[in-house]
Amino acid sequence: MTDRGSNHQRSAGMWLRADEEGQTIVIVAVLMVVLLALSAFAIDVGYAYFAHRSLQASADAAALAGAQRLPDSSSATATAQEYGTSPTGKNYDGKLGTVDETVSLRCVTSLPGCDPFNAIVVQESAQVPTFFARVLGIDSLNVKAKATACSYCGVKPADIMLIVDRTGSMCQDNDGHDQHPACPDISNVKAALRQFLDYLDPAQQRVGLALFPPAPSLSQACSTPVDGNYNSTSNPYVVVPLSSDYATQSGSLNDSSQLLSTINCIDTGGNTAYANALEEARAELALHGRPSVAHVIIFFSDGAANIGPTYYPTSSPYRLQPCHQGVTSAAGVKAAGTIIYSIGYDLIAGSANTCRSLTGGGGPLEQPAISATSALQQIASGTDNFYNEPNASKLSRVYLEIAADFSQGTSSLIPDNSK
Repeated sequence: MTDRGSNHQRSAGMWLRADEEGQTIVIVAVLMVVLLALSAFAIDVGYAYFAHRSLQASADAAALAGAQRLPDSSSATATAQEYGTSPTGKNYDGKLGTVDETVSLRCVTSLPGCDPFNAIVVQESAQVPTFFARVLGIDSLNVKAKATACSYCGVKPADIMLIVDRTGSMCQDNDGHDQHPACPDISNVKAALRQFLDYLDPAQQRVGLALFPPAPSLSQACSTPVDGNYNSTSNPYVVVPLSSDYATQSGSLNDSSQLLSTINCIDTGGNTAYANALEEARAELALHGRPSVAHVIIFFSDGAANIGPTYYPTSSPYRLQPCHQGVTSAAGVKAAGTIIYSIGYDLIAGSANTCRSLTGGGGPLEQPAISATSALQQIASGTDNFYNEPNASKLSRVYLEIAADFSQGTSSLIPDNSK
């Protein structure tokens, strides 16, 4: 005999379970939408952070450049606008869309030279389009940056060694084809170095130069380098010692100086090994650097180390692990108190990012595996000291940003709320 009450209870229980399962599906669906929305928002916020950093770098460079021209207010304003991110500025690349830029002058009474202005303020803002947040009705994010730079506000003395990669890839396109005689990559570096020196104060900041491959001798610093240059311990990497005659006064370069004449005639050739260049640059700072000032190395390279001096045995890390050895050598330099900035230029071209051992380009992969990007990042003193793949139009700005870190000629960045 059928228990009608029991059947009714079973039916009710099944209905309740079905209802609970339906509710669970709804909750899961809602949570998935929320999760996707949060993920999309994180991507958009990340891009906005990248945009802010780009705007801030541009504002810093514009303010520093403009302050250099004070007390001439018209020249200062025009120069700041020239280096800004507005559509007519040197740092405009179109990726951020329309950038609004405001340049103003002010007097900071706590600093000398207020006649009538001794500081310049650059403010930049952009509406950065979103990718995913549009589904939430957010089509763009407002990004702003502000920088204030002063003139006649004190200069920090420093001894600076420039290390420049002059290997053959600096005169090749991404397919490995030679680009003589124009060699745009090395030409861009020369232009950036000149602008860098133009913003230093020779009375306070001395500069030397190291190259790799090294030179056959000091008198042959401008000869075409070859891989064989690496294989003699007497071949110098440091081709210009620390000096101050690169400018007759702040902002007026002296092309007849050893530093400028060598930069102007740099030729390209050979493969990449930079550990010894870092060590010799540090040796020059230790030998001739002033003990009471900042010691700085600015290291520039467009690719991975892939060769080593043959005066080391084949088992040496200088040959088997040239990228790792660069990191190790840099660690010793930093331990001695020297600040290292590293600039990786066009690292994605061809095999430029691949670290190999023993022979240039054709040897086995370095073990443990390491990329040029990772090596250069580890060579730098910190994350903020590493600049990854600036393009030709941004290279000068990178050097200018580095100059701003330890003092930029007669101008320096100051807090926006300075009185």
